[in-house]
Amino acid sequence: MKKVVLALALVTGLLHTSCSSDLVSDTTTSCPVDVYVAGQKDNQACYWKNNQPIVLESGGIDGPVATKIVVANSDVHVLGIGVGTSPLGTVPMYWKNGALTNLKTTLSTQDEEVTSITDMEIVGTDIYFVGYTKKTMIAFEDYSLAYWKNGIKTVVHNYGGYAQNQARIKVANNTVYVTGTNNGNFNISGQIDGYYTNGVFTNISDSILSGLAVNNNEVYTFGMLDGSSYYKNITTNSETTLPLGSNGITKLLFDNGNMYYTDSGSIYKNGVLFDDATTNSGGIKDFEILNDNTYKIRQEGVFGFISFLTINGVETMQIPNSDGSFQSIYVVQN
Repeated sequence: MKKVVLALALVTGLLHTSCSSDLVSDTTTSCPVDVYVAGQKDNQACYWKNNQPIVLESGGIDGPVATKIVVANSDVHVLGIGVGTSPLGTVPMYWKNGALTNLKTTLSTQDEEVTSITDMEIVGTDIYFVGYTKKTMIAFEDYSLAYWKNGIKTVVHNYGGYAQNQARIKVANNTVYVTGTNNGNFNISGQIDGYYTNGVFTNISDSILSGLAVNNNEVYTFGMLDGSSYYKNITTNSETTLPLGSNGITKLLFDNGNMYYTDSGSIYKNGVLFDDATTNSGGIKDFEILNDNTYKIRQEGVFGFISFLTINGVETMQIPNSDGSFQSIYVVQN
């Protein structure tokens, strides 16, 4: 199997206010890839393609941050969040090839206001968002968990009270999976403790779920169960607990038949320690594995974090949190 051979020409120094000070990676490979990183730079939503920053328009929204990036069919999809001033409040944002859509304005209706969009999924040419809405015409707080497919809304669950957490979405075999809760009485700090399959809820008692993953049309959920790291193959209904760190599994993915997951401190491959970052890192923010190559966003620091991008352990880009941050990574094989 061919591995990416990286010839890195690094320009020393941190990312600062000028785009010209970015660290540059001159990557020459036998199987070239494009590396996309979403985040924020100089108080603007931004993504980097192969270490070159691309600033995203804000539409007058303050402090926007790009939180997730997906590249599909040569289109660059970016999810983000900012702060609106009229009225004051958070604003979910979405860019397709740099064109901004205010999701609060676009997806809200006269009767229901979108309060947050927490995840997106791209399947072919279909674009899915998942998040929460609040009824505007009543005195008490009445929230619903919902997803939108190409702008068409489907209510997953109505809470009849306050509800807000980081719901995630995956689509496989024409089935929509959404992590969430089934009532307004959340467990500690409002963590997610189950998932919906086409609207049908499955509770995992004593769990805190972080997300969903798909491998060969099999769907997984993962996180923590009763203090132990945990994942479940939803398709086969098999469950696994692991003695990992206190964060549980924060991301799980597959590459070339291997399972990788992280507890935000280290990366494991098929249950065996693969990448130990705990000695020099404040945490793994995101990572990707493609053709056995590792692409990782990590944070380091005590009083002020610095975000790093590394490829197979070699640092290619960094930014201090006084100037911005790296939030999400996506790798495309050319």
